[in-house]
Amino acid sequence: MRNQMFTTVLALAAIPTLALGGDESSTTPTPPPTSRPGYTEALPYPAASAESAPRPGAVLDSWPGPAPSEPGAKSDSACCRPSCFWVQGDYLLWWIKDSQLPALITTGTPGATALPGVLGQRDTRVLFGGGDVENEVRSGGRVTGGFWLDDCHTTGLEASYFFLGSRSVRFDDASNGALGSALIARPFFDVISGIQNAQLVAFPGIASGEIHVNSSSRLQGAEVNMLCIPCCAACADQACGSGDMAKHNTQCNTCCGCNYWVSLLGGFRYMQLDEGLGIFESSQVNPALPAGSPVFGGSTITTADQFDARNYFYGGQIGSKAEFCRGPVFVDVLGKVALGVTHEVVDIHGTTVITSPAGTTVVTPAGFLASESNSGHFTRDEFAVIPEVGVNVGYQINKNLRASIGYTFLYWSSVVRPGDQVDVGLSGTQIPTDTRFNPTAGPARPAVLLRDTDFYAQGINFGLEFRY
Repeated sequence: MRNQMFTTVLALAAIPTLALGGDESSTTPTPPPTSRPGYTEALPYPAASAESAPRPGAVLDSWPGPAPSEPGAKSDSACCRPSCFWVQGDYLLWWIKDSQLPALITTGTPGATALPGVLGQRDTRVLFGGGDVENEVRSGGRVTGGFWLDDCHTTGLEASYFFLGSRSVRFDDASNGALGSALIARPFFDVISGIQNAQLVAFPGIASGEIHVNSSSRLQGAEVNMLCIPCCAACADQACGSGDMAKHNTQCNTCCGCNYWVSLLGGFRYMQLDEGLGIFESSQVNPALPAGSPVFGGSTITTADQFDARNYFYGGQIGSKAEFCRGPVFVDVLGKVALGVTHEVVDIHGTTVITSPAGTTVVTPAGFLASESNSGHFTRDEFAVIPEVGVNVGYQINKNLRASIGYTFLYWSSVVRPGDQVDVGLSGTQIPTDTRFNPTAGPARPAVLLRDTDFYAQGINFGLEFRY
């Protein structure tokens, strides 16, 4: 019992020396004799075994911080921000809002009515147009890259560019003009007579003809944003700068943690939407019919109308993005809105070429829907808003590589589109094949409309990100 009490007193007396590091006046503690049994020298970190000790000249992979279960421990989850730079490529499989087109091509039963192919007749069928024209799914790409500007990984810069490949919706029809063949017509509203009417492209026994419609579109955009994690208290796990600048413990506040982070963003956004609507028709009139206007027997008549609409958006952008993860699986959520101006451009032009049986050609700078009264180059600026939301689910393949799949929805509040610029109210004075043709007389129809509408694009994206 006396020996046990003596041992206890010695242990208590040694505690201040172990806790305070010994006498402050002594610069180097004198090691005890190695011959004393049971003595182990106090070390700042647990002694390494021979197997775990680093080899001479080896570089440590990570800072010897707290154990994973302790506060401030470094996490191996996918969403901690250990990387200084990142670049991501996405394959886009997107859809865009359908095009709104008036009824452009009709057919009917020859002889059933006095005005075959005219809208409102019981035998008239619309072949193309007359509502929403579905824009098919299209492929595209997106490239995003960025880097952190500070060692704490709370302020960064990110840039992105995306595009959807140009794709066209086409309609083609033809008729040989023989008895029993199909009728092809182009309907319009005659503003002089006040009734529905139609221009014939092909009619059995009168003319053979063909017509082609091409509706194309292309979307692209770019943006540059500053990233900021405003309420993350301390530094990330590993700094981008030199080792001397690195701070190795993560102490986070409400906007970041070992399993999540939330960032604010702000910057500049650019968007561009280019669309076109082209209509080409060609008719060969039966040579047995009288030559010259209005029948043009034996003549070849070709007419082309072209409507082009381009939109350029410039504006400032704000938003937020967040990432949540569990092990190697992560979820990204993005929301942002851009406010600015859309510079809208509309170009309209048309041509009619009449070639007589003798080979004489007359070219008129007016088509059918694109006449002298509405042809030209028109621009204006409109206030617009572009919000965008997205969500991605991904997997951390290794330290530097991540794969993801997600969904994006993008909305544009004000754009001009080709189909909205088509005025189907026509005056015979503006149609080159009409007996009333006189561009300086009569109502100036078709008119310049400059109608705007909204637009959206949405779809699935497949991404691969590299971090370093």
